[in-house]
Amino acid sequence: MQAFWVLVSSLLFATMSVLVKLASSEFSLAEIVFFRTLPGSLLLFGYARSRRLPLWPHHWRIHAIRNLVGIGSMTLGFYAISKLALATAASLEYTAPIFLMLYAVVLVRHRPSIIDILALAGGFAGVLLLLRPSLQQDQLIPFLAGLGSGALAAIAYLQIRRLGALGEATWRTVFIYTLSAMVVSLFAMPFTPPATYSVRGIGLLIGIGITGLAGQLAMTRAFSVGAPTLAAILQYSTVVFAAFYGYIVWGDHPTWMSSLGLVLIIGSGAGAALAMRRAAA
Repeated sequence: MQAFWVLVSSLLFATMSVLVKLASSEFSLAEIVFFRTLPGSLLLFGYARSRRLPLWPHHWRIHAIRNLVGIGSMTLGFYAISKLALATAASLEYTAPIFLMLYAVVLVRHRPSIIDILALAGGFAGVLLLLRPSLQQDQLIPFLAGLGSGALAAIAYLQIRRLGALGEATWRTVFIYTLSAMVVSLFAMPFTPPATYSVRGIGLLIGIGITGLAGQLAMTRAFSVGAPTLAAILQYSTVVFAAFYGYIVWGDHPTWMSSLGLVLIIGSGAGAALAMRRAAA
């Protein structure tokens, strides 16, 4: 059952990425982020009010860091999706476990094992293999944006872990984040080019919000019904679904070099996730 929920969430997140890429030709990143976070904010607000739960947290400083890096990660990730092949953008976003391990080695003085070293080396090699075709297509900035999305996501995960250790409810952490992202993107909209809201465009924005929220709920369900290590590995199926969508919708044909890079990043990320969970345990 856990595998089912992980695959459902991966398919939903990959579908959201397709909608983001399509919507990026009509809307600014601020508008896309706003509609991505709107359904989650409304749903969690209604949940809290119906159960008379307090909305405001105590650990504002940690929430502020989590929200800052989280919003940055989402925005950079959406920018990468809009410019790069879908599978490439998805794989760069999923470098977060590799960055987590790197942070542990550099900042926390975690003594790396053989698995840690292999995961870091494999992830680095995968990034280099993906970098070459991106450079040939003048996509260095979107590539770095995607890599930055993974790096910031790793910092966000660390802050989420701190909040959990302090007893902060998961739903409140997600609510404060989605609300913050929605407010920030709303204030950023006047500084972006005006968009024309066609029926197609509105449909894309609604689809982004629905698939993003449904994917998040399905992933939460997956982590709650089984071993988190299995869910952490299976969530890399998002990259596979993204590659399939890229081939069907845009006719993306990855080279052997980029395909090898994707495989290395997926394998290294899964290995890093396993190693870090064992270290945390």
